[in-house]
Amino acid sequence: MKNSHAIFAIVLTAATLGGTAIAASSTADRAGSDADWLTIPAVHEKVIAAGYNDIHEIERERSGYDVEAYDSYGGRVELFVDPINGEVLDVRVKNDRSDKYRDQRLSDKRERSNDR
Repeated sequence: MKNSHAIFAIVLTAATLGGTAIAASSTADRAGSDADWLTIPAVHEKVIAAGYNDIHEIERERSGYDVEAYDSYGGRVELFVDPINGEVLDVRVKNDRSDKYRDQRLSDKRERSNDR
């Protein structure tokens, strides 16, 4: 009985270590090496070129850059940026509950841009 527990523990440990190695290598392949990553100023330029402005935070994360900025309508957004080519991969709208007039200003701005 004790031998089967020991064998099970060895197999479980080997499987865990093997899975961790596979996960680490696939993450490294997807994110590239640190030398391939864009610098923060380069990410800033790419985000500006993509139409975002008033960038107030760029954080380097495990698999890319997290950027807080404003979109062309003045809404706060959080962007996830590819670390190699600077492409904006995901955009999430940040709700700013402290600004009770924000929604009205955004709708006014959208209407004015549609009138042009």
